[in-house]
Amino acid sequence: MANRRTLKKNIQFITSELVTESYIKHLMLKKMDTESFNSILKKIADLNNDFLSRVNHPNGTKEPKLVKAYYKKLIADFNKEVDQIVEELNK
Repeated sequence: MANRRTLKKNIQFITSELVTESYIKHLMLKKMDTESFNSILKKIADLNNDFLSRVNHPNGTKEPKLVKAYYKKLIADFNKEVDQIVEELNK
């Protein structure tokens, strides 16, 4: 991990791309109904807020090994959540 600022920017970029994809499928392609569109947008917003707050509050700030493990787990969790949302978008 380079730094927290880069990680936060990446999280915001990915979630904004997910929102854009949702809008395209809902408004332009008409592949989503309004209810599923709203639920996906809520999940994306919650994902963004949750992971940005987790980036700001690592566990074990005094020990570098714990911090490194914390951020590895955070990135893995984020990727898993993004994959679930992408699967929902592709349905």
